[in-house]
Amino acid sequence: MESDLSLINRIKNGDGGDSLTSLIERHSGIYVYVVDQFTKSPNSLIDRDTIMKEKDHTIFIAALNYNPDCKSKFSTYLANEAKWKCLNAISKAKRRRETSFEDIKNDPASEEDSCQHLIKVESFNFFKNMLNEEKDERVKKIIDIRYNTTNNKLVPWRVVAEKLDMSIQGCINIHNKFIKKVRNELNKNYV
Repeated sequence: MESDLSLINRIKNGDGGDSLTSLIERHSGIYVYVVDQFTKSPNSLIDRDTIMKEKDHTIFIAALNYNPDCKSKFSTYLANEAKWKCLNAISKAKRRRETSFEDIKNDPASEEDSCQHLIKVESFNFFKNMLNEEKDERVKKIIDIRYNTTNNKLVPWRVVAEKLDMSIQGCINIHNKFIKKVRNELNKNYV
């Protein structure tokens, strides 16, 4: 029986027909085993059949990219390639969950969700109005620096303090005093 390395060298030199077939027959079990480990759960995010359709191509690419100097057997290298193919498919599925138009159309937001949304919008508008009426300009600057970012992350207090040439604790105290004032007004007027 010809060694894996000999078959791989033939594939790399362009004699891919019989050598590739032999390599696929020899190592398909490893690929199937790894894929099954990721797809056996009924809650799996990836489709087994989709990954299995790429088996022959994955083995071919693994043969082309295999480096025997790395001191691992081809079977180990192929198992790792199959694992990464599954992990990448899971990652892609998590980023882009598919939803049919029918699901969206048949599942309108409940009235409770709509009410909660209105409460949030109204509270935010109340907050903005109080901020516009605030006489202490430091409050406006602190809120602006801390919350008006493009990446949806809060600006650290250290940065806010540096920009205003104040202490960190001073900025936090002014911020918290204003937030408490807003809460008290909301509780007084809307509860």
